[in-house]
Amino acid sequence: MRATQSEQATDNDVGTFGEVNYFFSDDPDRFSLDKDTGLIMLIARLDYELIQRFTLTVIARDGGGEETTGRVRINVLDVNDNVPTFQKDAYVGALRENEPSVTQLVRLRATDEDSPPNNQIAYSIVSASAFGSYFDISVYEGYGVISVSRPLDYEQIPNGLIYLTVMAKDAGNPPLNSTVPVIIEVFVSTQGHAGLALPGYGVDENDNPPTFSKPAYFVSVVENIMAGATVLFLNATDLDRSREYGQESIIYSLEGSSQFRINARSGEITTTSLLDRETKSEYILIVRAVDGGVGHNQKTGIATVNITLLDINDNHPTWKDAPYYINLVEMTPPDSDVTTVVAVDLDLGENGTLVYSIQPPNKFYSLNSSTGKIRTTHIVLDRENPDPNEAELMRRIIVSVTDCGTPPLRATSSATVFVNLLDLNDNDPTFQNLPFVAEVIEGTPAGVSVYQEEAGLDLEPGPFASSFITILVEEALKVVAIDLDEGLNGLVSYRMQVGMPRMDFLINSSSGVVVTATELDRERIAEYQLRVVASDAGTPTKSSTGTLTIRVLDVNDETPTFFPAVYNVSVSEDVPREFRVVWLNCTDNDVGLNAELSYFITGGNVDGKFSVGYRDATVRTVVNLDRETTASYMLILEAIDNGPVGKRRTGTATVFITILDVNDNRPIFLQSSYEASVPEDISEGHRIMQAGGSLQYQAPSKLKATDADEGEFGRVWYRILHGNHGNNFRIHISNGLLMRGPRPLDREWNSSHVLIVEAYNHDLGPMRSSVRVIVYIEDVNDEAPVFTQQQYSRLGLRETAGIGTSVIVVQATDRDTGDGGLVNYRILSGAEGKFEIDESTGLIITVDYLDYETKTSYLMNVSATDQAPPFNQGFCSVYITLLNELDEAVQFSNASYEAAILENLALGTEIVRVQAYSIDNLNQITYRFDTYTSAQAKAIFKIDAITGVITVKGLVDREKGDFYTLTVVADDGGPKVDSTVVYITVLDENDNSPRFDFTSDSAVSVPEDYPVGQHVATVKARDPDAGSNGQVVFSLASGNIAGAFEIITTNDSIGEVFVARLLDREELDHYILKVVASDRGTPPRKKDHILQVTILDINDNPPVIEIPFGYNVSVNENVGGGTTVVQVKATDRDIGINSVLSYYITEGNKDMTFRMDRISGEITTRPAPPDRERQSFYHLLVTVEDEGTPTLSFPESLTFLQSA
Repeated sequence: MRATQSEQATDNDVGTFGEVNYFFSDDPDRFSLDKDTGLIMLIARLDYELIQRFTLTVIARDGGGEETTGRVRINVLDVNDNVPTFQKDAYVGALRENEPSVTQLVRLRATDEDSPPNNQIAYSIVSASAFGSYFDISVYEGYGVISVSRPLDYEQIPNGLIYLTVMAKDAGNPPLNSTVPVIIEVFVSTQGHAGLALPGYGVDENDNPPTFSKPAYFVSVVENIMAGATVLFLNATDLDRSREYGQESIIYSLEGSSQFRINARSGEITTTSLLDRETKSEYILIVRAVDGGVGHNQKTGIATVNITLLDINDNHPTWKDAPYYINLVEMTPPDSDVTTVVAVDLDLGENGTLVYSIQPPNKFYSLNSSTGKIRTTHIVLDRENPDPNEAELMRRIIVSVTDCGTPPLRATSSATVFVNLLDLNDNDPTFQNLPFVAEVIEGTPAGVSVYQEEAGLDLEPGPFASSFITILVEEALKVVAIDLDEGLNGLVSYRMQVGMPRMDFLINSSSGVVVTATELDRERIAEYQLRVVASDAGTPTKSSTGTLTIRVLDVNDETPTFFPAVYNVSVSEDVPREFRVVWLNCTDNDVGLNAELSYFITGGNVDGKFSVGYRDATVRTVVNLDRETTASYMLILEAIDNGPVGKRRTGTATVFITILDVNDNRPIFLQSSYEASVPEDISEGHRIMQAGGSLQYQAPSKLKATDADEGEFGRVWYRILHGNHGNNFRIHISNGLLMRGPRPLDREWNSSHVLIVEAYNHDLGPMRSSVRVIVYIEDVNDEAPVFTQQQYSRLGLRETAGIGTSVIVVQATDRDTGDGGLVNYRILSGAEGKFEIDESTGLIITVDYLDYETKTSYLMNVSATDQAPPFNQGFCSVYITLLNELDEAVQFSNASYEAAILENLALGTEIVRVQAYSIDNLNQITYRFDTYTSAQAKAIFKIDAITGVITVKGLVDREKGDFYTLTVVADDGGPKVDSTVVYITVLDENDNSPRFDFTSDSAVSVPEDYPVGQHVATVKARDPDAGSNGQVVFSLASGNIAGAFEIITTNDSIGEVFVARLLDREELDHYILKVVASDRGTPPRKKDHILQVTILDINDNPPVIEIPFGYNVSVNENVGGGTTVVQVKATDRDIGINSVLSYYITEGNKDMTFRMDRISGEITTRPAPPDRERQSFYHLLVTVEDEGTPTLSFPESLTFLQSA
């Protein structure tokens, strides 16, 4: 079953009244109709030859019984389903042997019942038992007419019958065809005694040349074939029937190589000696077969024999240029070329394919087994490698080679690659005796060598070893470093590192001996870290750095020194025993025992209150201090070093100690508590307290506390410690006056305050006291009514609400007492006569009808007023919105939209924005494509449901679609939606290259005499782009030597190649033309196509005799038959059959004294010898003809003088 067409009817009703069903008014037998979708289906086969058109009446009926009719016409298109039919089952024709071409041999006809073009018939001869190329078929007056183009030879036709098969093919797609047999009878005729032509009887003539089964034979033999072995049997056939001219008269001859010979009768080709493919791999032999004819009547057949020698593996690989000597720098990177070893093998194919290998294996080098290229591996080449085996592998590579024959042959010897590793300065000098530590007594003068113990020197320490140098023993310190490189790369020199401070030592650059450069002072520098640099003389220079540590030994030449020499310290009188008073800083620049110090108090400690540490120089208290007893001390201290007896040194310091007082008495208030009463509206800074702590605030007084201490410790300060959370109060810090603070008093917030006031000393220490102060607040009308909300809202009040409908309640409160706390309400503005408010409850009701279309919302201002002076007010707003019914349709701003875009736009690109609106404006309008929008368009475009922006979401390709229609639906959730149409046109970009059609010619052949302007070949290319981007122009980019061809573009898609100048195969016989198809876009896109043109030879060059002015020869009379007289030689520049030459004596040989070999041009005597007395002079005219069509010839005269 197959869908034919879908019929649809629309009904604007809804529900069942809008449901449509479809029916046929009659009942066709070949179609069915889907009653729901209107889809017409084919249910039976159609035949164009019987009925070409069907007319169907369709009824569409809705659920309410309403109906309408429509008419559907279905045209039946013809398909090629009828085969051409011949009028006869077979046809017969006849003609005589050698009869010239006839106009009409057989007429035949076929018919086809299909309609045009399916019934248009073409005839062709599809097969022939013999001489198929001799027959042509053409259409004349609706018939297929068979004619013969060349005479036929009866001897070449088996039984004189030729069987043809003729095809009749119609023009349908696909085409249909049929065939019919045609028999052609060929007969001979002879002259009878009565002069009548009698078919089937006659005498054979030599009209058939010997013919080989192939024009060329190809044979392959192995190169080691034995001498005398058979290579090939050739057999030529001659259709003549007599023994004189027929098969039995054939003689074979061979030329081209002395390595082969042919049996003149059997045609067997054998070898004459041993062959060697490496000396010559191919032989081309010319074999001639000559029948028994004489002169022009002699017929010759020619064939070529191509003999190819097959290779055997009889040659060993041999090395070229071995051994190899190369220089290679050490540390050469991995995969670097080293050299290429080359061996040759004269054999072919696998026998001559060589495989290289390194034997024995060498980890430092890799070898490409096919090319012989040697490369370095990832193993580092180090000239200084101490391993003798690896050093040998680095310097010598042994390569062997084997061919891939069966069995494989190996070269008689291996090739050795000798590698001379060139030194690279890749080794740093290495210290043999650093790092070291040496000791030198301070005071050593300049120029003295630093010495070491001979036994303590280790010339080969480990990488982290160090030796300890004692001093002043046998041998001067000599820094030693070695470098494994050679030459200048291994020559080491020494120096101190540049930039080292105070160069108190020098080093000999060549010997490495270290000496002092100045007198040493340990207190200035106690230890030297000498950075010794050992450098080689390579390029670039490499160096190493080692550390030589020299310690300077101390002598007691420094005095202990206090810093500072005088100390001033203060100590509180209440410090505990063993309190650390001061630490004395004393230094001795010596070291060891010379710097070990002892400390003593030598004066000022009359009452023994202090002590000093014997070693740590810390002064501490021994007992409690009392400032009132002693207020200060001056102590004398000494420091003595522990140097040699009699050489000890002493230093002195003075310490002044002041005893500080402490606070040990607290302030005391004059009263145990205080109270006061004030109105809440007193101003900031108003005094609150009165002397004596009474409740009157008109005569305020200070809070008072006293402290028994003196000075700062006896001065009293005041602060509010607790109870002042709102910062309603403040107190004077020094005189204790209590006042109202920066924040006003508010009885409604707090009717009384309990404050804790503290008296303290300035140090905020433990010496302090506090008192309670109570302040009572009296009310005033200072609060305004406050609404519970700044704005009240009633959203969605139906516009149909009746009069008296409660809308909302507002509420305000006043924190004052009495009449100051009573509230009345009223509407100040915004009611517009529609609303009223109850002045005591705050209820708002409607007093008139509402209308959404007139006004959609109301904003009213409402006040609340208290009932005591100054009649404070509070305000709020009431916002009321009306609820609208959803009854308006959505509408697009435009009925349709249009946009033009370029193909290949980026994803997300905005194309167009559609916009719709609704008078209701209640819901968000959303956008979508409707179901009628094609799936292809939906795959390329998308629409934003909120904004209505249509963007690209898929590939825009003009070649797949250049116009799209999108139907967009806008919906706000209501019952009425709207739709609009968006038309999008896709503009072309030049994004396709021309593509050559598979029917384009790739290889053609033309004869060399093709006239100028003649059509040679056709190429076709198409570009799916539009406009100039799709217009194709052709050009010849290369291969058009000397401008032999030109190409012309037609219809913007076809390139026709024509001959532009005369061709000559003898100059150039093959052209490879590069045809370029370019479009006209900017920039243009191109595609290449190769067209090969082969120039065919025509017979346009006559034979040329090597001696153009004739031959003069002499011959003895009575010589034997077959004696060679002379050989005429000629050449022809043509090829193939056009260059095959035949030689004839055309004049001067009337008595048939001489015979000429038609193939070789050799003139010999016949068995009857020449007789000088009968004829002493011959002037022969020899003609050389080629075998081309037409035949070209060259005459040549010869003069024979006959001697006695």
